[in-house]
Amino acid sequence: MSRTCIIDSAEKAEKFKADDNEKLCVVSQTTFNYKKFEELVEIISKKGYNIDIRNTICNATEERQTEARAIASKADAMIVIGGRSSSNTRKLYEICKSECEDTYYIQTLRDLDLYKFNSEGCIGITAGASTPNNIIEEVYSNVRAKF
Repeated sequence: MSRTCIIDSAEKAEKFKADDNEKLCVVSQTTFNYKKFEELVEIISKKGYNIDIRNTICNATEERQTEARAIASKADAMIVIGGRSSSNTRKLYEICKSECEDTYYIQTLRDLDLYKFNSEGCIGITAGASTPNNIIEEVYSNVRAKF
């Protein structure tokens, strides 16, 4: 008999227990945060279980997260564009927010209050993988025109 467990936090990984002879397969969601996946695998691996690790995180997703982190670490404010139900965009928002306190999650230009931003600062923009280019361009153009 096999079972499925969703472990998406360090706390859940610490609490996880398997039977002595149970073989584990750890699989990542394709849009999961790469660093967080590594952290969870490390916690579970230290328990000495027989583990098969399947990192299925999309390379483009990993690259986008790495780039977003780099931009947010240098920006005075960050705009993350994408759908509210997008796991990929939520992860980008979390990454950016951890690097830049003034991070805003928007779906379209209508959600953005440009008056919140300091015109002398550096504003970074990133978007989820499924965000249409025309929405990204519209936000970019309006931010650029304002500053």
